[in-house]
This record gives sequence, C-alpha cells and structure tokens, in this order.
Amino acid sequence: MQFKAAIKLGHYFLTAYLLVMVGGYYLLNQQDDTPDELRAVSQLNSDHWLYMTERNIGGATVPITYRYYVHEKINASDQEIAKQLRELDPLISGMGEIKDIQINNDNRLTVSYSGRFITIDDDVDRITFQVQK
Repeated sequence: MQFKAAIKLGHYFLTAYLLVMVGGYYLLNQQDDTPDELRAVSQLNSDHWLYMTERNIGGATVPITYRYYVHEKINASDQEIAKQLRELDPLISGMGEIKDIQINNDNRLTVSYSGRFITIDDDVDRITFQVQK
C-alpha cells in the first residue's frame, strides 16, 4: 500500500515539474528579450529622416545587427521611436553601415552601403543600392 502511495506522489511531482518546465519554456520564447535601441537619426530632406537602430541579442556569439529606416519625422522618446520602427520594414538590415544616402526631388533614394547585409528593401522603382565589401 505504501508503495502505491509513493508511486502516486512521485507521479504528481513529475507532472508538476513537467508543467513548470513546459510553461517556462513557452513564456521565455514568447518574450522579445532585447528591444532595438535607437542609435542615430538624421534628416535627409524636409519630409524624410534616416533612423538607425541596433539589435544586440546574442552577446559574443551573434553579431550586432543594424537596421536603417527611411521614414517621416517621429516625435517621441528614443524608446518609443525604436518601438514604432520595429513594426516597419527596414530599408537595410545587416552588419554594415550606410556610407552615403541621397534623396532626389522625385523621392528616389540612392544608397551606398558597406558591409554584410541580411535584408534589403526591394522597391527598385524607388531605391538604387551600391553595395561595397
């Protein structure tokens, strides 16, 4: 009889342990660990601004990723700007930097970028890229 009670008690502890482990794993993977940080803002013309955010989530094992956005002026704190930009598609995302960016009267961008990139906006009617290594 005591053996059955010990098995039943062990079963309860194992079930509770597994629920805590699965629940903890789920919660940890649902959070956005590190938000982007706004690093630079510069005005391109009267209507467009260049925003640069930094994402550093991996410590020494994952490189720092920079995201560049061209958007209208956002009047908010740095954290709020980074949060709003996070919902947009970046112009360029990667481990490099924009060397030069120009915008003409037709709102066509010419971007000179140096370094590795992850994503590039593919709006070829609006953007011309020059990628350097």
